[in-house]
Amino acid sequence: MSALTFFAGALAGALTWNFTAPLLEKKACFNPNPNQDGRWDIHPEAEEIRILLLGDTGSGDEHQQDVANASARTCDELGCDLVLMLGDNFIQHGVSSVDDPQWISKFEEMYTQQVPFYPILGNHDLQGKWRPQVAYTERNKRWRMPNVNYSLVAGPAYIQCINTSCTLCALWTLFKRKERPWRLVCGHRPLATGGRHRGVTWLERLLIERSGPQFFLSGHNHMLEHLKIGEIDQVVAGGGGSPLNHTAKKPNPHQIFLHLGHGYAWMHLTSTQATVRYFDDQGQEVYQFTRSA
Repeated sequence: MSALTFFAGALAGALTWNFTAPLLEKKACFNPNPNQDGRWDIHPEAEEIRILLLGDTGSGDEHQQDVANASARTCDELGCDLVLMLGDNFIQHGVSSVDDPQWISKFEEMYTQQVPFYPILGNHDLQGKWRPQVAYTERNKRWRMPNVNYSLVAGPAYIQCINTSCTLCALWTLFKRKERPWRLVCGHRPLATGGRHRGVTWLERLLIERSGPQFFLSGHNHMLEHLKIGEIDQVVAGGGGSPLNHTAKKPNPHQIFLHLGHGYAWMHLTSTQATVRYFDDQGQEVYQFTRSA
């Protein structure tokens, strides 16, 4: 190889990196699943776990407040050990820093549940700065986002949280698992949906299905939905407060239940059985299903 060829190749590589690096940063592609060593586990020895599912929450308006109030009552009545926040935590443009006032209005003052909240990033979160959402983990004990992709044990469940805006650094982690009766994968975009906004690509869906979770938990479409995709129960809980006017129903052969309105979901997992219950923004149950491990 001549020196000219070598330097030409090096220059091309540098130019390519200078072009792609900002895009990778914008989509939060730099953080693969780290070895957490159990730091973020919750009740790992418990025989049962109760999980609240909230997606597309970050409007800060009366709709988010209604869902927050209703879900707090559900937690008081049925119990909650943790909350999974399924992306678009701050709309429309994410947060600017750990001092952004949205932290107070859309999270700290919005939710009264004194349990850990485990968030993932949605596409609207990436329109702002995503790193402050990770950094806020060290500022508020309820907010636990140790990385863009991370995992935890919660009672009989192993939960893997991924960034569906950049699956390049996420999907391979799904094949690394801890043995538990249940495995839940959380990603903002769903595997399939009857809503207006698309889910993951066919290749992403194939890899997720091959990794073998029993549940895929998501938001993205601002509604409540249950789909059965092979052995996976797809739970869409995207009714956490964001506007509904862009959500439209499309036929989907996997769809079992659809609620075109605000609301949330709640899960109860034991070593042998999982129950998922859906509630509207007034706390009225609208659907439930059960499956065995």
